[in-house]
Amino acid sequence: MAASSPKSEATRKSIRQAFLRIEKGRPKVVDKGRKISIASVAEEAGLSRAAIHKSYPDIAEKIREVSGKAVRSQRDLKNQELKCEKEKNRVLRLQLTELGEKVKVLASKNATLTLKNNELQILVDSKNIAVLMPNKG
Repeated sequence: MAASSPKSEATRKSIRQAFLRIEKGRPKVVDKGRKISIASVAEEAGLSRAAIHKSYPDIAEKIREVSGKAVRSQRDLKNQELKCEKEKNRVLRLQLTELGEKVKVLASKNATLTLKNNELQILVDSKNIAVLMPNKG
């Protein structure tokens, strides 16, 4: 195989360097936010995707492995974040339910006190009773 010639070793090195530049977020050719893929590495190295697939299948496999791990780790991270947010949501819903029950109790007590206050006001008005307020001074 031609993979042992000096030219192919230089190309292999170029591919590895392109891969590392993209992985570290410091590519020279492709956009910095671009994900690692055979296409992005090939473009960064100035080669075709077919050249990497055909002449450097070991590197192509490594790129697929790394890009797959990145996708999986991003997915796993998002799933973990989603679980945390769902748990926060569950706790907040529980708190909301508890607070709703407390509001109902307070509304009931308020209604009862309002009725009592109205009854006392009627009694005071009907008896023409003067409510004595303590002198403050």
